[in-house]
Amino acid sequence: MNSAPRYDRIVSLVLLTLLGLAVVFLIDVNPNILRARFGGDFPAITVSWLLIASLVVIASTGADIFIRTHPQMQTRSLPVVNLGIVRVELAPSFWILPSFAIIASFAFFRLFSASLETLAFVLALIAAGGFLFGALVAQHYSLDRRANVRQVARLALQAMALLLAFGMFSAIYYTRMRTLYSATLVGASAALLAYALLSQTSARNLFVLSLLVGLTLAEATWALNYWAASFLIGGALLLALFYVITSLLQGYLEGTLTRRMMWEYGVFGGAMLLAIVFATLR
Repeated sequence: MNSAPRYDRIVSLVLLTLLGLAVVFLIDVNPNILRARFGGDFPAITVSWLLIASLVVIASTGADIFIRTHPQMQTRSLPVVNLGIVRVELAPSFWILPSFAIIASFAFFRLFSASLETLAFVLALIAAGGFLFGALVAQHYSLDRRANVRQVARLALQAMALLLAFGMFSAIYYTRMRTLYSATLVGASAALLAYALLSQTSARNLFVLSLLVGLTLAEATWALNYWAASFLIGGALLLALFYVITSLLQGYLEGTLTRRMMWEYGVFGGAMLLAIVFATLR
């Protein structure tokens, strides 16, 4: 028997998150409110990002509770946190996409607040709500016993992960922070999103593989910081690299990787790089 998602609970969580995000946007109108500066060239932290962090905790907690009610999760071994008197099972791989649905939507669309004004906030709310709802539903169906349903859900999760990755990479590249900070943020984002994608396989050492993906993207960011490209082109280039690496790893872990696929992804990555370089030089 295949269980259906609890849409009432999912919609309630999405609406609660969007309400909190709307409050963040109202505060973000004046970004100098409660701005913390640590000196030197360390990026300033505003109260908006602290509120975003709290929304991420709420969304992650909800995603964890929702997915652990799925019948298929009863047979899975989950990471355990031992607190002495109590042991808590967690499903961290299912936190990532719901969390990035909030972070990436806020970080990307606030870049257009000066030109689009209120429309940028509306688009961010629509994107955050759509990604959060889609991630929670797709994660549920990614555990379905029916192979065709499971495959469609995993493709939807991959598409959302790529779009969220583009939003994060573009927003980070836009800031033009020092490589120490920008490469760290890109690497951490890539590692987490890669872990969310690779966890759909039953392979081991996913944590190490995800860290390697993050390290590769961090090194690419270091090189990209010396290139005079717009933030959208920089985000697109990092996205192309992320897509090629994670796709090859997924194919390898699932045993479906062939020499033809390697050539296809190599040609695709090279074509994307040439297209972006050409667009930059024009």
